[in-house]
Amino acid sequence: MLPCACAACGCRAVLERRYTAAVPSRDDWQRRLGPLYGGAVALVHSTPWRWPTEVGDDPRAAGWLVALGVPIGAVAWSAAALVRAAGLPITIAALVGLATLSLASAALIERGLAERVDHWDGRDGRDGRDAATRSPGVASLLVLVFVTLVRAAALLALSPPRWLAVLVATAVVGRWSAMFIQALGDPITHDDARRSLVATPAPAWLVAAITIGVAVITILAVGKPGILALAISAIAAFALGLEAQRRDGGLSGPAIATVAAVGELAVLLIATI
Repeated sequence: MLPCACAACGCRAVLERRYTAAVPSRDDWQRRLGPLYGGAVALVHSTPWRWPTEVGDDPRAAGWLVALGVPIGAVAWSAAALVRAAGLPITIAALVGLATLSLASAALIERGLAERVDHWDGRDGRDGRDAATRSPGVASLLVLVFVTLVRAAALLALSPPRWLAVLVATAVVGRWSAMFIQALGDPITHDDARRSLVATPAPAWLVAAITIGVAVITILAVGKPGILALAISAIAAFALGLEAQRRDGGLSGPAIATVAAVGELAVLLIATI
């Protein structure tokens, strides 16, 4: 029986080696994707998409974080267009589009906004549970409901042919706001969240280049008033970043998400002008 047992162990070892060789590693993905590897990292860490899992805890590039706003906005518009094509009311189409916009970013902005409001309300940490297991407070729920209603009203005030451009600009500016506040503040050295809008702070030249690209997209979507939306987002980033620095000693995921929420809301409101 010993030779059979040894043979079985040998076959198992060979199969394990073949399986290990067949499963791509982090280095394999870097070689395959090349310059697109940063996009894969940002995709896994800031959207519900979970593949490739081998990217691990690699730093997220700020440029890719913002660039993902384009497909996210396009997916949101596609969902709304499908609902309209099905003959459902335009109100439902708008709500589905906005819901898809949130889900395509793994609801990072909404969850972060709720956590930040709870923090301002002094509710965080009272029950000994972390933010992942604690239910939102009344104040944060009211803020989320109000923001959702305003977003829906703003999108409904626009003609459906404009939805694609506006939804793309909304997602892009929201993520640009998250990038901008991190460029102003100190780097976040510890982020426990599996998914968040935290990224490696971009150098000044890259921030300027990304800002120009975002400005072009915003102006094409909502016209020259789009510059006002960017200005509001930048002011919010500076003010909320300063508040986080003084109150908490630095930036956090919820603070970044709150700035992104302001940026998204600013685009939708400015688009109605």
